[in-house]
This record gives sequence, structure tokens and C-alpha cells, in this order.
Amino acid sequence: MSSALESVTVSDRPLGMSVMKAEVAPEEDERKKRRRERNKIAAAKCRNKKKEKTECLQKESEKLESVNAELKAQIEELKNEKQHLIYMLNLHRPTCIVRAQNGRTPEDERNLFIQQIKEGTLQS
Repeated sequence: MSSALESVTVSDRPLGMSVMKAEVAPEEDERKKRRRERNKIAAAKCRNKKKEKTECLQKESEKLESVNAELKAQIEELKNEKQHLIYMLNLHRPTCIVRAQNGRTPEDERNLFIQQIKEGTLQS
């Protein structure tokens, strides 16, 4: 009795399903192929767009780094020029005979200037 039970196979699908699947399979395969092709094209387009955006950002980054370097060089140049102008002004102050409107002497002006330099409150 046990040998009879072993030879029986039970299927979860109805009998008509295998016939219907054979008829639908070519249409289903074609639809899957078209879908895969569209997905493949969309993925390639997405990768290209991402690549272009990355390249664009890289170029912009390089440009900004270049501008930053130029600005830093300009800052150094302006600092040097400022120091030179302060030096020239200091050389001139003791010999200047023009009095300020408030009546201070050139010596007073020089002392005030030196004090402002020390305090960092010198205004441009």
C-alpha cells in the first residue's frame, strides 16, 4: 500500500494552467524583453546623467579652487601693500607740518597712530 502512495504526485496548479501558460509564455516573454530593454536604456541614461553632473561639479570645484588661490594671493599682496603704506606714513609723520583740524601736533598724531596700530583699531 505504501508503494501506491509514492507514485502519486499532487500538483498545486489546476490542470488547465499548464496549457494556458504555454500559450501566454511567448507574449509574456516579449513583454519582459521590452521592459528589460526600456529599463536598460533608462539605467544607461541615468548613469550618463550622473556622470555628466559629476564632471560638471568637478570642473566647478577646480575653477573655485583656482579663484580661491588667486584671492589668497591678492590678500597677501594687499597686506604687504598695507604694511608698506603704514611704514611710509610713519616715516612722514614726524616731519609733517600740517596740523590736524583738532589742533594736535604731528607728534600727537604719530603717538595716536602708533597706539591705534598696537590696539588694532587703525581704520582704513
